Amino acid sequence: MNRLYIIGNGFDRYHNLPTGYSDFHQFVIKNHPSLENTFEEYFKLSTKLSADNKNLWADFENDLSTFNWKAFFDDKNQIDVLDDSFRPSLIYSLEDDLEQETEILISSIREAFEDWLTDLSLESTKKKLHFEEDSIFLNFNYTLTLEEVYQIPSEKILHIHGDVENNQGYLIFGHNKNLKAKPKFDKYGETTRTPFSDSEANAQQPFYRFQKPVRDIIRDNECFFKNLHDINEIIILGHSLNIIDLPYFKKIKKYVADLSRWKASFYSDGEKESHLKSLQKIGIDESKIEFFKISDYDLL
Repeated sequence: MNRLYIIGNGFDRYHNLPTGYSDFHQFVIKNHPSLENTFEEYFKLSTKLSADNKNLWADFENDLSTFNWKAFFDDKNQIDVLDDSFRPSLIYSLEDDLEQETEILISSIREAFEDWLTDLSLESTKKKLHFEEDSIFLNFNYTLTLEEVYQIPSEKILHIHGDVENNQGYLIFGHNKNLKAKPKFDKYGETTRTPFSDSEANAQQPFYRFQKPVRDIIRDNECFFKNLHDINEIIILGHSLNIIDLPYFKKIKKYVADLSRWKASFYSDGEKESHLKSLQKIGIDESKIEFFKISDYDLL
């Protein structure tokens, strides 16, 4: 194998599959209305005006980092430590309640996301591109477009974040942000812990559970990356080259041949410029980079 295809969501969108965040939003509105209300209450999801004048989600995964755990905690915490009826056991009950409530929230988000992907149909999807046989694929999509539409053997494809058929309950999606750590001690050397510290930690779980563990994923797939030494052409189809996934590209650059050519699809001039900056950021010289529209790929 001397050619690596990197497949992003733009690839599925090119095949007319409704796999955008806005499509997910519409699915949630129709099938999980209570979750829609939860998102509005505890998250700040950026939106973009759609063709039918609806403000639909534009950056769902990244926006999972906006979870307002303090508001979530306050809504669940009805304890007044100054009340005559206060008992320490109430604190432990709150911890248990928040552990359960956050688990419900996490599960409901994951369930909606996976229901949406499972609901997608590939029956009417047709081939629109040609892939060389001596190729392997790094697929960031959860769909089986490559396997079912293009009949590419699964052993040639790594679904780096899982696929909808084989990884139900374990699909990887989310953000790369961090919460500002609270110091353990104040400036006087006194502990900052309060009776509610453990409850607050439980309230933060949705933020942490939707962090994308890129380093761990790379480590778990180290063998795949090390076996890229014979690759001399990397073709990026429909990937946004976002900052969250850039470590994967950096790892690829480390192991492929030094003279490898990088070809990246783009949708707009602005995206082309952004792609160039991202590839240069991981150390790829501009002279080794070529850009194209997906619709022109077979003409290269």
